[in-house]
Amino acid sequence: MQATKRVRSDAQQNRDDLLAAAVRAFAKDPHASLEGIARDAGVGIGTLYRHYPTREALVEAAYRTEIKKLCDLAPGLLRRHPPDVALERFLDRFVDHMESKRGMIEAIRAVIASAGTAESESLAMVTAAITPLVEAGKDQGLLRADVTVRDFVIAKGAVAMARPENARRLAHLLMDGLRAHPKSRRSR
Repeated sequence: MQATKRVRSDAQQNRDDLLAAAVRAFAKDPHASLEGIARDAGVGIGTLYRHYPTREALVEAAYRTEIKKLCDLAPGLLRRHPPDVALERFLDRFVDHMESKRGMIEAIRAVIASAGTAESESLAMVTAAITPLVEAGKDQGLLRADVTVRDFVIAKGAVAMARPENARRLAHLLMDGLRAHPKSRRSR
């Protein structure tokens, strides 16, 4: 029984190491070598393929890992800030994520174009994370009464498609459009 637990914890460690190596590699280069990722994780290529049978599976898993980290920030943002500010800071963190992981964004876009699965899973995670922020913002009159979670998701998508030098300004403009009373300057 103990040998089984050890193998399972080793396998989990291999998965974690592979994901961390993949995030680093794909953040720099959307066409990063799988052999290089395995080497960086300290495992053989066979171990990589055992856990992630295709390049697309590895890209999706790495992307979901990073989106989960982003989504895990939402409750803390809501505890520390008014809901509209929490939502704006969530969007700021998303822009930070995009800026620091341009290669991964390009890699996941290629996966979405061919398979379409990663986007729906990550959107479900983002939707679950921001729903409490949007609902609290509406309840407190800080966001427009007609704002929906889908509005924010669409706005986030527009920010994601913007050129890097325009993303923050677009995020600010979009947030002002979601507020019940747009702020004249950014809340920080």
